[in-house]
Amino acid sequence: MLPFLLYFVTGVVTGYHVYVLLTLAMYGAPFNPLELVSIFGSFCLLIAAYVSLFRPYAAARVALIAALAVWCFYGPAIANIVRTRIAPATAVSSESTRS
Repeated sequence: MLPFLLYFVTGVVTGYHVYVLLTLAMYGAPFNPLELVSIFGSFCLLIAAYVSLFRPYAAARVALIAALAVWCFYGPAIANIVRTRIAPATAVSSESTRS
């Protein structure tokens, strides 16, 4: 029962997050093709949740592939956030500092 809950909650939460990002693309937000891979991975996690009730080892394999698909989107996003937080702030132009 624990794998079912884990796969189901993860699939719903990540799927909802990526779905919101995809709907914002209709209003002009930048679109990342990895969002489609991630939403497919979230859908596969929901399938793995159902399969885990009957065949836990097969569900674990499906969940592993689905988690890798989800991390194709979240991994680079997290790395980009960490990179911008660690990098020192630089001036846009050296002329703006001269007075």
